[in-house]
Amino acid sequence: MFFVNLSDNGLISHLPKQERSLLVNSCEPIDLKAGQLLGPQDGVPLVYFLAGATVALMVHDEHQAGLAVGLLGAAHAVGLENVLDNSQPEIQHRVQTAGQAWSIQALTLQALALDHPAILSAISRQLWLLVTHVATFAASIQTLDIQARLAAWLLLSAQTAQKTTLELTHEHLAHMLGVRRVSITLAAGQLREQGLLSYSRGRVHLLDLAGLQQAAQPL
Repeated sequence: MFFVNLSDNGLISHLPKQERSLLVNSCEPIDLKAGQLLGPQDGVPLVYFLAGATVALMVHDEHQAGLAVGLLGAAHAVGLENVLDNSQPEIQHRVQTAGQAWSIQALTLQALALDHPAILSAISRQLWLLVTHVATFAASIQTLDIQARLAAWLLLSAQTAQKTTLELTHEHLAHMLGVRRVSITLAAGQLREQGLLSYSRGRVHLLDLAGLQQAAQPL
């Protein structure tokens, strides 16, 4: 059963009542599963307003090695670039935390945005914030070692999912950070020895957010 209201999405909640109502009538509820790759359905580009799930922004090199450059949650929408451009995006969207969302066809949202400046403004603002988010995250990759990057990703995951117990395996974290699994095992072990987290069976418990924030700083 779907319990989440569309207004639980931060982008939608700031719209005027009329525009919120239009989107409610145009969206369909959907449950997103961990590991799911979001994209067109039957060739139709979609936009997802997140209301419980978190979605990693992934880039891949020529060898298809992945690297996360951001993480979106209930304050965001995924696929807004499809409202402006139907070309194949360079960034893939992969669900990290299972949860709920609302989907709408990109062309439908485009039509609503053209008729309602408040919706267009919200989309433009969100896309600008997304650029800033990716740029900031990409810069941190260049300056942090693996332990600091792991601490930063765990903090971002906790803030985005609004929980301190996360369903994250070492293999998944290695994929997100673009490193070997053994590197994650070593870095996580160091953070655990510092009393910042504990983990077992694919579940990470964050015990000291302030300590993790310190560990996420460059040396």
